[in-house]
Amino acid sequence: MAAEGGLDCGCPMARGRPGQIEAALVDSVLSIRARYGRAATDTSAATGVQRAVDAYKKSREGSVDDLTALSTQDAETLANILGVRQKTSGRTKASAIVEAASNLVAVGVAHGADVRVDDHDQKAAWTSVRGLAVVTWKYFGMLLGSPGVKADTWVIRGVSKAVGRRVSAAKAEALVHAAAQLIPGKNATDLDHAIWAHMRVGASSVGELSNPAP
Repeated sequence: MAAEGGLDCGCPMARGRPGQIEAALVDSVLSIRARYGRAATDTSAATGVQRAVDAYKKSREGSVDDLTALSTQDAETLANILGVRQKTSGRTKASAIVEAASNLVAVGVAHGADVRVDDHDQKAAWTSVRGLAVVTWKYFGMLLGSPGVKADTWVIRGVSKAVGRRVSAAKAEALVHAAAQLIPGKNATDLDHAIWAHMRVGASSVGELSNPAP
């Protein structure tokens, strides 16, 4: 899966989910402390979060760029569609997805083109959902095409390893932005992709493939 500019990281952000706000929301929430998995190929089925997002898209049988549909979904029915019973902050991820969709619709967000990552009301609509935080809000925007850095555990670990000390999410994000300015033809999102993929591949050798978000 090659990203724009020739980056080939095999990561979820390599292609993103532009114009698929429902899929992006499902992806963002299910990715919390979960095995991301791989996309389907000609010879193998999708796994992990990728499989669940594909199952959701199949259930819609058409466009997945209208949160009004997702906002009225029954959480238990959604969990069955996704095949996921995981929780975040003590509540099901399916219920968090539905609540986030409902909150966003309430502030005028229905389609991918409506998302403004820096919009205070939109961000508040997301982070007011128990179990969701700013890092997943940024990731949601990135999946829809907004530039940025998702300072999750993989990126924090990668940056910490590079500088030789443990750094915070905010510091990791700032350092990725700063480092990206030194790489011709790449931006912070490209570097985020590369760090995410590098750390994940290293973790796979020791059986550590969860994708926890702080």
